[in-house]
Amino acid sequence: MLKSFLALADVMATGYHSARVANVKPGDSVIVLGDGAVGLSAIIASKLRGAKQIVSTSRHPDREKLAREFGATDNVAVRDEEGVQNLISITRGGADAVLECVGSKLSNEEAVQVGRPGAIVGRVGLPHGAELNPGLIFYKNMSVAGGPASVTTYDKEVLLKAVLDGKINPGKVFSKTYDLDQINEAYQDMADRKVIKSYIKVSD
Repeated sequence: MLKSFLALADVMATGYHSARVANVKPGDSVIVLGDGAVGLSAIIASKLRGAKQIVSTSRHPDREKLAREFGATDNVAVRDEEGVQNLISITRGGADAVLECVGSKLSNEEAVQVGRPGAIVGRVGLPHGAELNPGLIFYKNMSVAGGPASVTTYDKEVLLKAVLDGKINPGKVFSKTYDLDQINEAYQDMADRKVIKSYIKVSD
């Protein structure tokens, strides 16, 4: 349970923020862009909030497996135009909510494209070179919301109880444990996508 508590300090609350600002509610279809710790946490949050269809976008078997364990009902592994069309098709015209958990130019462009008319995009990926298409957002009557998460608020209101009650187990995003003297390796393995999130053990 310690790993889940640690996840509440950052990634789980950030993933939950994306679902909350996108107003994910029971019966919704949700597309999650990003298969890192935040994206996987957004899947947990979407399920917790009652989404009926949750589509992950992982190209890595281990991450897709965890995404499905967390609540993903479908996965689209391709990118670019083919991926956009697959996401629109699998959600029958686009998702009610799109959770953007990457921050890249491509993921922000796709977020607007794969939402249905009236959809809300929840952005928590730190933008780097990202631009949105204001015309497409306008004509699709879409909303875009997001930013840094209020971690303590979500933890107190929802997430801590969900962990203690056994409803969620976000600690599984910590896919490998390292000793403190392996910290450089731990960071490099995350950069190389060998692990999802590194867990540093300071002492026994």
